[in-house]
Amino acid sequence: MLKLDTEINLDFGKFFRWWWSELSFLVPVSLRAWLGTTPRYLILSPEGDGFAVCLQDETGSRLLAHWTLDETGSQQRDALLADTPNLSEVIPVLRLKPHQGLTRTLRLPLAAEENLLQVVGFEMDRMTPFKGDQVYFDARIITRSTPERQLTAQIWLTPRERLDRLIEELAAWGWQPALVDLEGSHRSGTCNLLPSKYRPARNPWPGYLNLTLGFAALALLAVMAALPAWSSYRQIEGLEQDMRRVSKVAKEVDQLRQEAEKLQQEARFLQHKKRTEPVVSDLLEELSRVIPDNTWLNGLQYNEHKVVMQGQSPSASSLIELIEASPHFRNTSFVSPVTKDLGSGLERFQIASEVLNGRFAEDTHSPAGQ
Repeated sequence: MLKLDTEINLDFGKFFRWWWSELSFLVPVSLRAWLGTTPRYLILSPEGDGFAVCLQDETGSRLLAHWTLDETGSQQRDALLADTPNLSEVIPVLRLKPHQGLTRTLRLPLAAEENLLQVVGFEMDRMTPFKGDQVYFDARIITRSTPERQLTAQIWLTPRERLDRLIEELAAWGWQPALVDLEGSHRSGTCNLLPSKYRPARNPWPGYLNLTLGFAALALLAVMAALPAWSSYRQIEGLEQDMRRVSKVAKEVDQLRQEAEKLQQEARFLQHKKRTEPVVSDLLEELSRVIPDNTWLNGLQYNEHKVVMQGQSPSASSLIELIEASPHFRNTSFVSPVTKDLGSGLERFQIASEVLNGRFAEDTHSPAGQ
């Protein structure tokens, strides 16, 4: 069953070491040697009254010499180092024989990974004839089984007394091993049985340099990730500025268009008024033309395209025909009955007519003007 509350142990250093070791074979040997990324080991193996010395590098392992722990061996060692000065840069490794240590495989709960060495120390007396304080040991995880929540660890150990004696002999001879492993344990560096009290102090500067380079790489990645977003932001900002400028021009154009439409509507209104509204002077002139001289007007009212005339005439009925014949009038009719004035003998009338703009009367009466 999937456990989402399990703590995730992220060891980036271990991951990158494993990643480089798995991919390093893709890099040519000469290039790895030039870059200094291929470790070289000087293997010191106890044999008889001395040590067999082998050089192990990417090309394999080759025997250099067999040195005894005496004056003769010291002279041979000094001569070899003088002939091959680059040996001073290799990593000295004390490699124990199989009979000088033990190798065991142990299955443990997956939770023991966080404190593997401590758990192995507790289990030492159960799986070996030694107690935890009697041996130097190291452990490495071989496999993990998440469904079973188990792990398999390989353990290397050697008695403390034996290893202390060998290290003291080497120290008296002028050698200080950086690693201690067992013969047959995969490749060099897989395990290290060297006690912490004998391990050389680590130079912190490479770690600081790696940390600085790591932060620099992260900063470069952040910059690379941010550059497209920043470029897009700048482009969007430029487009927004262009849009604001275009929008301002568009508003000005729209305002001019509205003003033009307003002026056009006013011009149309004035033109419509000019074509439809009658001119009063034309009205009076036309009435004086069509009304006979023997007809008198006592009153005249004009309002809303309509004129009402009151007066006296010898023949009021003939006035309707005369007025209607004019292009300035239409729908002419009597407003009240015609009466006879006994004093003058003339007929009293009151006539109403719709007044037109006589100047555009033809357009008004034409089909296009309707």
